[in-house]
Amino acid sequence: MDDISTNIFENIRLGKFKIIINRNQSVSPRLYLDDVLKSIFHAQNITSPEEIYNHWKMFVKEEYLKYINDIFQANHPDKLIEIEYPWKDNKDNWIYIRVNGQLTNHDSYIEIQGYQQDVTSLYSLSEIDDKLYNIRDPYKYKKYCNLYSDFYDEIYELNLENNYLQTIFFKKRVNKTIDENGDICELIKNQVHKDDKCVLLEMLKKENIDKMRSEKTAKRVEFRTKKKSGGYEWVRMNCMLVSLNGRENILLYGYSIHERKQREEIKKEMEAIVSAIVADHTAVLDLNLNTGKINHLKCNAGDYTSAYNIDKMVDNLINVYAQKTEALKIKKFLSIDNLRKIALNNTKTYCDIQLQNQIFGYGWLRISAIGSKEIDDRVFLMIKNISDDYMLEILMNEYVSKNCEDLYYINCNTNRFIKFSGKNMNSDNTLKQGIDYIADVQQYVDRFVVEEDQELVRQKMLPIYVLEYLENTGFCNLSYGIIDDKGDYKRKFVQFQYYDKENSIILLMRSDITASYMLSIEEERKIRKDAVTDYLTGVYNRFGLEKEFNSALPMIGYSISAFILLDLDNFKNVNDLLGHVTGDKAIKKAATILKQNFRNSDLVGRLGGDEFVIFMKNIKNEDIIPNFMKRLLKSLNLEFTDGVNTVEIAASIGISLFPKHGKTFDELYKNADKALYAVKNNAKNGCAIYGQNIIYNYN
Repeated sequence: MDDISTNIFENIRLGKFKIIINRNQSVSPRLYLDDVLKSIFHAQNITSPEEIYNHWKMFVKEEYLKYINDIFQANHPDKLIEIEYPWKDNKDNWIYIRVNGQLTNHDSYIEIQGYQQDVTSLYSLSEIDDKLYNIRDPYKYKKYCNLYSDFYDEIYELNLENNYLQTIFFKKRVNKTIDENGDICELIKNQVHKDDKCVLLEMLKKENIDKMRSEKTAKRVEFRTKKKSGGYEWVRMNCMLVSLNGRENILLYGYSIHERKQREEIKKEMEAIVSAIVADHTAVLDLNLNTGKINHLKCNAGDYTSAYNIDKMVDNLINVYAQKTEALKIKKFLSIDNLRKIALNNTKTYCDIQLQNQIFGYGWLRISAIGSKEIDDRVFLMIKNISDDYMLEILMNEYVSKNCEDLYYINCNTNRFIKFSGKNMNSDNTLKQGIDYIADVQQYVDRFVVEEDQELVRQKMLPIYVLEYLENTGFCNLSYGIIDDKGDYKRKFVQFQYYDKENSIILLMRSDITASYMLSIEEERKIRKDAVTDYLTGVYNRFGLEKEFNSALPMIGYSISAFILLDLDNFKNVNDLLGHVTGDKAIKKAATILKQNFRNSDLVGRLGGDEFVIFMKNIKNEDIIPNFMKRLLKSLNLEFTDGVNTVEIAASIGISLFPKHGKTFDELYKNADKALYAVKNNAKNGCAIYGQNIIYNYN
């Protein structure tokens, strides 16, 4: 090379090489490097080509040697080579090398020659916050993972040839699912919960991998893995096929769903506990302290709770059910004087009574009395068989404290309401006890409820609406958002149920569901991103494009819209001459140009490869299309280079008009494709409208 060429190659860190591999394995391989590559590989003082080869190979990252050995064992003549690999320099830093060359088979040896270039700058992680992220393989992270790092906690690559699992990336704030790299089957055996191993092993079956390949979709699995602190962590992993250096691997990207799974299990457990507590031997009684009469809110026919006055109930309880030694305790606790004190002091207390063996066997009965200042002539009694298991009550209290924020008693006939219980008794963002429930609801809505939910809450919390809904459906629920006194957004869930249907008395139970609501929103966002967008460019994929297209049709009516099918000219040469990394850059650059040139209301999507579709909604008339397309074609005239080879690309465009040339996605695509075919057969770098013989070329 002359001095000018040498300087250029030094500046872009590009040099020539030749490797000779003798078929007789007793003869050592030889590597010849020009001065640029000798400098990059620190081989300036090594003269023997055999020693240069050994020195170079010694510092190639071990897992990438397989890619290189595959090339050395190739049997195809005149094969073009394109790979990338990491190499450790004299400062123990990894640099990244791109190889473009040609393999030639001779009778006694294999010869590979071409260019190698230091492309480390392409894989810089300077923009990554190392306090938050741990990047184990910067090359693979930049190659196909950086788009996922904001949405997932950990990413792995599974080599399908040897079943080796490698960590690429994980967030430091979360528990890493798998502690070590290694054989996937061994990791599943040692790290995954025994009940979930089959889920992962099923995913690795050949037929499921073939299905992912043919359908070009990701597969989702959920399983539990061991935590360092003990126990297991629920995770969700998405699995998709990717290609690197000509080899197909599986990319696994996932995040923790442990909290959601825990909530589901707690909910099931607590529902079972509540069901056990509110059993046949539970009664709820409303006692009028002036008359001694009992209103049965819930009772069991035939036992002492079915009595209609307190004196009769006490007699039945003492004579039939309780141990004789408990008679004095029962009379004292259920006396009108004691119950009136409970009502006046707005307290809740209970009395445990031992049952007779011949009736229930050995066990205990708990009678709880609840009073309220607002109703000083009444008290509520809850009576239940607690047997010898006091733990049920403790668990029930935990369930209520976790799931119920406020509990209200509302008389729909009088518009009065009373707060019975709740963990936020003194909070300012709850309804107060009072005589005008409707007015208090309006004040609560105006002060706390977010604007978009105010009308919903005003309507659905009105007694007339609640009673009608309970009568027709048996339930009445609603969810809404508030801004609390600290300015934080909270999500509330309200459930109504009958307390006394005949007298139009209802209960209102309000719970805070902010955590689960935010989690569901985040999961939905992740699912939507996975489902409808193209992973490389961020524009719609085919599924998302067709979905948005069909959603837009009712709003378009019969207004003229343009269905634009765009294909990049000469794109194959970018991949062949400059490599797939540059090919991906070209695709992303084209997508960026399309988004910049079209309106936010237009739909931009990538169908695959270098094929794009744009649905340009509600254009004034088709006369504006030629000039607009010429400007677009000009902006898509792009040039890419690796310092040696330069490739120019352009675009060919076919257009069909809605509703003139079709009213469905498939009809419009078919006719736009015919117009595109005409452009390709003409001179490319132009556009045509279906049904017209004119081709508008960009010159």
